[in-house]
Amino acid sequence: MIGDLLYRCPSCGAFDWIENDRCSSCKITCRLVSRSHLELGGEVQPLSHWYRKVLSFDVPEAQEGTIVKSRQVRLSREAQEGMYKGFSGITAYHFTRAAVDTGTLTLKETGLSFSGATGRIDVPFTVLRGATIESNTIIVISADYGPLFFDFLEESGKMWEDLIRKSLRAHHAPEEILEFYPRIRFRSSLKERPARATGHMIPRVPARRWYPKDTSPLPVVLKPVARLILRSFLSIEISGIENIPAVGPAILLPNHTSFLDSVILGFFTSRNIWFMAKNSEYRHPFMKWFLRHASTFPVRRYTIDVLAVRNAIRVVQHGHILGIFPEGERTWDGEMLQLRIGTMRLVLALGTPVIPVGISGAYELMPRWTSSIKRVPVRYAIGKPITLPHIPAPRQTRADIESASILLRTEIERLTGATA
Repeated sequence: MIGDLLYRCPSCGAFDWIENDRCSSCKITCRLVSRSHLELGGEVQPLSHWYRKVLSFDVPEAQEGTIVKSRQVRLSREAQEGMYKGFSGITAYHFTRAAVDTGTLTLKETGLSFSGATGRIDVPFTVLRGATIESNTIIVISADYGPLFFDFLEESGKMWEDLIRKSLRAHHAPEEILEFYPRIRFRSSLKERPARATGHMIPRVPARRWYPKDTSPLPVVLKPVARLILRSFLSIEISGIENIPAVGPAILLPNHTSFLDSVILGFFTSRNIWFMAKNSEYRHPFMKWFLRHASTFPVRRYTIDVLAVRNAIRVVQHGHILGIFPEGERTWDGEMLQLRIGTMRLVLALGTPVIPVGISGAYELMPRWTSSIKRVPVRYAIGKPITLPHIPAPRQTRADIESASILLRTEIERLTGATA
């Protein structure tokens, strides 16, 4: 629902503002022109324009220390459930989530507090290590409790993510927060100068092969059929496939606007692309089977997943193509997000050619705030490989990371047509 993104009226800032296609507070009318544009008071603008208006409003003034209290929320905890084994020696811990309580969540000036039927959990900002969102679930990492999953059953989880982030910025000021997950990362935490230690010149992990073949033969059979099916239902244009090397390792870096991005790229390229996928996607037995045969591997993106990094190294080390969405998640409003610091660090440490990919039109196809698909023209432009300087992790500086991020972002935006 569009209300998950525009949870406040862009005109007056009222919460839960849409009622009969108008704001119940200031009475301004609204109309969704398309999946990427909204008309508000007769003015048509991209959703990103209106979302920036929403972000410009201050956090509600605290009343006796309380900023906002939720409606019904379901609390879940994480549990490790065996090992996941994929092709090419890919291994990961399989995690599940189990609901443990239902209650309300309160955002205070000093932290979060959950009150449920079985007890209370307090997460002061001093022990909150990370915060992000999956679907309508807010995930916070506490030094005391580990990952906590709050499913918002009656309101926008996106609203809570934004309010928590604003509150964290205020709490940690004047320190500047660059990222909120997999951990809160401050600008001051990035080194200005390289460390003396050189580290491993190229990261390597033990070579393992759990299966006779590196990859499943299933994609080879399914790809031609899947391409015919996708082209019959969707309007897809892909250019630059010749820029993917026929042999040898590379890292594919596309922008991320739709749930179908990895599916379409995977089926329309001749080589298998090993994409990272959210650990939660592997919960269903069929999805687990499909994702394994689709050459993916799980990552817990809300925490520093050492095994996911090892698997990424293993994919490249075995001469495969690694696929990473450098933004770390799908865009909410169609605008490209910041590139993740961890991804830039990995790319620089591996010293492997990177291939930027610009995806345009896929936001209209299936934006993050809906599960329905709309047939619209979608374009995937695969750029020429770029060789970034190889810098071992201990010697990387903030300037190195920022330089790589600017270069790749500029090239991806060029390929999407976002820049001239």
